[in-house]
Amino acid sequence: MPIHIDVSHLDRVVIAVVIGDIGAADVTDLGVRFSAAGMRHYRKILDVTAGSLIVDKEGIAALAALIRSRPNAAERGPLAIVVNPANAQALEEYAKVTAEDRPVKTFHSIHAARKWLDEHSTIVLKR
Repeated sequence: MPIHIDVSHLDRVVIAVVIGDIGAADVTDLGVRFSAAGMRHYRKILDVTAGSLIVDKEGIAALAALIRSRPNAAERGPLAIVVNPANAQALEEYAKVTAEDRPVKTFHSIHAARKWLDEHSTIVLKR
């Protein structure tokens, strides 16, 4: 999988960097890995500036529905997505579709993403 993960358990932050193209199955697998490692509630930065999400609108809707259907889906931590403006459309659509589920936002710089994530460090998402 072209996704490299760095975890700070002390800060409860995950940084996932995508190199190349990923699809819905890669995103699903990433979510499974976060859950299995007990990191579902961690704050996350998904850096996709060196890659792209290859999925259409229907695939994004299906992916969002699948993630919502998982046990404890409401416990997911905030997600900051860093995108390259040239290929950000699918990720911006994903952020829009999932915005009511948890704090999620796209950015064009990792610094802005980190700042926003720090502002959401005390949010506890339980429904």
